[in-house]
Amino acid sequence: MAVVDRSARVVVTGLGVLSPVGETLEDFWDSVVHAVVGTRPLQRPDAADFAGRLAGEVRGFPAVRGTGDRVTRLAVAAASAATADAGLVPWAGDPARAGVCFGTLLGSRAALEPAVTRFHRAGAHGTATGGADAPAVQPPPVVGLADAVAREHGFLGPGSVVATACASGNSALAYAAEAIRAGRADVMVAGGAEELSAGIMMMFASLRSLTDDALRPFDRNRSGLVVSEGAAALVLESYEHARARGARVYAELAGWASACDAHHMTAPHPEGRGARRSLERALAMAGVAREQVGHISAHGTGTPSNDVVEAAAVRAVFGDGGPALSSLKGALGHTQGAASAIEAVACVLALRDGVIPPTANLVDPDPACPVDLVYGAAREAPLDVVVNNAFGFGGNTACTVFTRPGLGRNAG
Repeated sequence: MAVVDRSARVVVTGLGVLSPVGETLEDFWDSVVHAVVGTRPLQRPDAADFAGRLAGEVRGFPAVRGTGDRVTRLAVAAASAATADAGLVPWAGDPARAGVCFGTLLGSRAALEPAVTRFHRAGAHGTATGGADAPAVQPPPVVGLADAVAREHGFLGPGSVVATACASGNSALAYAAEAIRAGRADVMVAGGAEELSAGIMMMFASLRSLTDDALRPFDRNRSGLVVSEGAAALVLESYEHARARGARVYAELAGWASACDAHHMTAPHPEGRGARRSLERALAMAGVAREQVGHISAHGTGTPSNDVVEAAAVRAVFGDGGPALSSLKGALGHTQGAASAIEAVACVLALRDGVIPPTANLVDPDPACPVDLVYGAAREAPLDVVVNNAFGFGGNTACTVFTRPGLGRNAG
């Protein structure tokens, strides 16, 4: 049995992203640094089936590209970009020492929603309550995300898909990093992927969470979120493996933690208890002082409850004069299970360039969110530590801490 080495360092050596504001790494980064907004009226042929008028689509990724369902193809495309960026194509190492972990909400909605629709239509004719003629509703192929990426690259190591609501991307990163520390893998491709769907938009509409205006994180006039799609992947390696092959190291994934609010199915705890515990535990694991944190990539959904609670949790951990905070969701919309994976890519690039992207659509900061908000324009700043927040339904909270290589507790 492998022995967990808590001193093992986990580093980031490759990045890949597809988003509503860019399908390459540098296009994505240039767009978010300049607050380009990628949400707009839906252009899909089935737009009339969607509950909201606005969405964030990956417009350069047509349905005809590749095989399989859209969310799986998005995951494979992001993972392929990340492994190429890391110099791992083709993979020349032991295939049993490389693995995959992706986060998502439901996997392929295209596989699920038609069956649900048929089920309910059958119910209208009296067959959906157990009759032999009622069509079966099959579960979405969630596991296909990891399997498709593994098959694409010939990876035979640990493979998993995690679904912790909108914290799924950070949860996948944590799982992958733990696999490396436990000695089960030298390399892990971790991230998140999500596709637009009528069903998920109906869910947010039923919760009165959608806006028909713009997603305005931390703004006094925020009125809800905009649903989006996208995918991102990060190549994580043990530091020793990366050094041995001469890999470029972007950053170190120095800390991660999750916690549960245990409060409500959809609403965050009013005091942000789960968010605060995740932040505190991730920082403790990273071994960095709180004053070293220069930037927090906020969950920042633009909903009335989330933004106030997140700001309160940040202030509870950092006090007055805390780190600069911004949310990418004003630009991207809410990419759900992919959100914190995409935001993790931005965290790494912020460390690389010393640039904090602004919060798009934020014009009038809410005084109930008294944190150092970056808006209007990007802010240049020397960054050593960046934190990525992700909070989801069911009280799921997850935070990751990225540092410059060699900065954290286990450097040496």
